[in-house]
Amino acid sequence: MILADIGNRYAHIYFNNKIEHLEIDNFLQRFKDKELFYICVNSKVLNRVKNNKKWTNIAPFAKLDGAYKGMGIDRVVLALSKKDAILIDAGSAITIDVVKNSKFLGGAILPGIWKTILSYKEISSALEIKSLDKIDIDKLPNKSTQQTISYSVIAPIVALVEKINSYNLPIFCCGGDGELLSKYIKNSTYKEDLVFDGMKNVIKEIKC
Repeated sequence: MILADIGNRYAHIYFNNKIEHLEIDNFLQRFKDKELFYICVNSKVLNRVKNNKKWTNIAPFAKLDGAYKGMGIDRVVLALSKKDAILIDAGSAITIDVVKNSKFLGGAILPGIWKTILSYKEISSALEIKSLDKIDIDKLPNKSTQQTISYSVIAPIVALVEKINSYNLPIFCCGGDGELLSKYIKNSTYKEDLVFDGMKNVIKEIKC
């Protein structure tokens, strides 16, 4: 079974029990003749692939109790991966969603880590940094601007997750910066294939 999570810049593919990250055009060419299940948040790509008879868009079958109208299919499917959890997808945007007893309770959407970093450059060239320093989340930084910005990017995300987790639920992270965030969020687990777990659950319902 081939699964595809199609984003704005990349397609993430679950194939032969492995995950690949491909540029959109490369993905469309390589998999155009293969049978697969997909979700897509890229409207232009969706128009290009919707008539491919070998591809099945599972979005119409993804039903999440408590989801609001217009909620992104990527968030819906991610929420369907667990019955009780806080689910964090850290990509170009960071989504934090709460699911309890298989019901969506609410969530938050933040700019992605690198989107936030780039915004500092727009304030002043003196605030431009090329990478994040490793920080101690429990101590205010006092050594450098880079360290200060690194703290200022990560700490608010961690604080928000801690505030949301009054439910005392397990926390799972995925996405390009998910592993990085999981190192700062206490008792969290990084799981790269979380979206695909949700897709598998939807497909089980389709087959039933």
